[in-house]
Amino acid sequence: MEAFQTVRKQIISLLCDEELTPLDISQLVHIPEKDVADHLVHINRSLGSQGKKLQIEPYSCMSCGYKFKKRDRLDRPGRYPQCKSGHIRLASYRIL
Repeated sequence: MEAFQTVRKQIISLLCDEELTPLDISQLVHIPEKDVADHLVHINRSLGSQGKKLQIEPYSCMSCGYKFKKRDRLDRPGRYPQCKSGHIRLASYRIL
């Protein structure tokens, strides 16, 4: 990454190249994982004017396989309410 790029521009550049999880993004851009969701919200809003879209593979429960497809928030859910499992597979993001 080039030093003069903002964090969001770095994230956009990474997501244009490959599909990444919030953990991957936080490690590559050197920010806390909890901050990634806030940046992705802003990036998602700005992509429409560029004719691009943020593709989201949603979080899923590793115990029962439920996918959090209708979840509006981009941060990690704590657990799935039906089976009470806290084993959640990370979402992944890519810009198309």
